[in-house]
Amino acid sequence: MFINLMALRAYSSRAAILADAEMSTHVHLNIVSGEPLEFAARLRMSYTKYFNKKYGRKGRFGQKYTFILSVEGFYHQMVMMNYILRNGLHHGAASNAFGYDYCSARELFRNDIGFSVDSPAIMNRQDILTFIPRHTEFPDHYLMNGDGVFVRNCFMELKLAEQYYGTPRNYLYQMNRLTDESWVQAQQKDQTGEPITLERLEPAGKADVEQMLRNESARSFGKNKWQDLDVCNLIDSDLCKPFGVESAYGLTDSQRQRLARLLANEFHLPQAQICRCLPGTWPR
Repeated sequence: MFINLMALRAYSSRAAILADAEMSTHVHLNIVSGEPLEFAARLRMSYTKYFNKKYGRKGRFGQKYTFILSVEGFYHQMVMMNYILRNGLHHGAASNAFGYDYCSARELFRNDIGFSVDSPAIMNRQDILTFIPRHTEFPDHYLMNGDGVFVRNCFMELKLAEQYYGTPRNYLYQMNRLTDESWVQAQQKDQTGEPITLERLEPAGKADVEQMLRNESARSFGKNKWQDLDVCNLIDSDLCKPFGVESAYGLTDSQRQRLARLLANEFHLPQAQICRCLPGTWPR
């Protein structure tokens, strides 16, 4: 739904989206817009309305403020896209940049690199309207795949993003290179602004950034590791049923704590992940 709302917002605001990555706790977007704050605010508002209605909750969704960084310069832009497209790798959700589903890494140079095409598009506008808010306007060239998600190549400026990389070979190199001082040195050629670094885009703390850098080598990636989406689906589809609720948002405080202990003791999930996926629980 977030991708659909992002596509609709790009159309209504005439913003150009170059790269995106949707994580379980945050989103990264690289957009060209005259009003980035308004773009972010309206997108957040529309997703909050959807999320609150779906899960029967109230209030603000996410942190109060949106982090916006103005970027100028050819190399600054390319480095920022590198970090965004590799976000799944940095957060340990995939073993490489192309292994994470919820980003546009596989969309650039798709035909040259040989990625599979999307599932058959839904051509009927009435079918599309069943997956998005009512009375929403969208152009005829917006197509959906079989999962009810707008296809990125119909609403994103992928050709513009590809121009920063030039060739498929350079793009593959950028997606697989390790972060080092050469990233900063390349941006000095622009002679404008501070260099884009992982610390600037992920202001979560030194320890987290160090872990992200370790994840680049994929040595700590485990295929059997529970991802946040898997944990959330487990909670809503199975663990909430004995309590007679459809999602974690219908649980009482004591029920949440019971599930938190179950996830820790039976599924051996780390506390930080439990806190991310089970609303109303906090680190102890």
